[in-house]
Amino acid sequence: MALVVCDGGELIALKALVNHTAQSTDLTLKLYKSDTTPGNTDTAATYTEADFTGYSAATLTGSSWVVTGNPVTYAKQTFTSSAGSQNQNVYGYFIVAGAALVYAERFTDGPYNIANDGDKIEVTPSLGAD
Repeated sequence: MALVVCDGGELIALKALVNHTAQSTDLTLKLYKSDTTPGNTDTAATYTEADFTGYSAATLTGSSWVVTGNPVTYAKQTFTSSAGSQNQNVYGYFIVAGAALVYAERFTDGPYNIANDGDKIEVTPSLGAD
């Protein structure tokens, strides 16, 4: 599945492009456990955030993005289970700015099942433009 920049993310980008408002908050990367295929009109409420033991959303600090070319990238983020006897499928990830959904992507080879202590999911955020 291709990455989908949702309407909220497009509006944030357009405002920044014309210097209307600056992005005042770091982005947050979250995994989702709902069997959802991202769509243009989605909101953050469209996705059910993962909640396996050891999971927490990852803050993507603005100054840590690598912006030397297209796409811009961020270091790999690893989400690791810290308990066994779980059974949670994770279908993809979504990125928010505050409460606004910026973009989402469903794993093409997922879902990934979190069942054991030490199971992990790795995501390398990137965003490009044509």
